[in-house]
Amino acid sequence: MIERLARSLRELSVLTPDELSSASRTRERADCADAVRLELDCMQKSLTTREREILSRLSDALETRQIDGEALAASVRAAWDVLR
Repeated sequence: MIERLARSLRELSVLTPDELSSASRTRERADCADAVRLELDCMQKSLTTREREILSRLSDALETRQIDGEALAASVRAAWDVLR
């Protein structure tokens, strides 16, 4: 599952905050949200407390009704940095 999450994070990390919050990116956000949920619930690798917190923040940013592109971009970068 970590591979799916890494792929999703790579895809989202190249988007601007406006692109991240765009309705046209709903599928990409949903794919990443699914991968994050699976990683948090069915871990393939042991996560540190910090990694779990970062993924939880990313999950929250992805699952909100009103997407804040800036906050989501920051969460994607943080998750990408910690999981690389």
